[in-house]
Amino acid sequence: MNDEVLTAIVKSVEEKIIGRVANISHDGITNNVEVVLYFIAEAVSGNYLEIGTLFGGSAIPVAILKKLLKQSGLVFCIDPLNGYYRGRFGPDNEIDPHSAGYAVTPETLFQNIKLFGVGDRIFVMQASSTDCPSLDFLEFSVAYIDGDHWNGVPVRDWLYVKDHVTRFVIFDNCDDHHLDVQAACKVAAADPEWECVYDEGISYVVERIECVE
Repeated sequence: MNDEVLTAIVKSVEEKIIGRVANISHDGITNNVEVVLYFIAEAVSGNYLEIGTLFGGSAIPVAILKKLLKQSGLVFCIDPLNGYYRGRFGPDNEIDPHSAGYAVTPETLFQNIKLFGVGDRIFVMQASSTDCPSLDFLEFSVAYIDGDHWNGVPVRDWLYVKDHVTRFVIFDNCDDHHLDVQAACKVAAADPEWECVYDEGISYVVERIECVE
């Protein structure tokens, strides 16, 4: 997949989205959403799952790319959509401080889904990953873990998704500011069925070994 196409998709969403696209790593260069799109293209087809959706800044580009590539599969989003890290920044904090004051709510997310015309390709599960129903009847080619970064949740998210993913699991915010995410990446890399295939910026990607040619 041409990198310029991926960049153009992300830029088009950045320009119109209500809220923001959480896409630039601490090095100021690596675009996290472009990393996701690259591995979506590599996976060729299949459902996509993400934990942590915010305003739809990664789910919407994925839906756009999958349509462009005529890929099969839907985009599944898991997020409580009840504020910005409510557990860490206060029980009534709906506002995302990094997006000019937009609220993290279902209404904002669905406004964006409608704005970009991807409602037929996105399925939203309004729940935290720790409270979400079982994935036993679903299979995904790619999963993106970008939910709660603390309190052991990243490891639990990895254990929640890994047996339902056929190709790639992508971790966001793998850096020295998020030690629990780093711990989850180490657990994933140590799993005998998986290996690290990308570690740059704050994105960390493992691939199921049996799918490697």
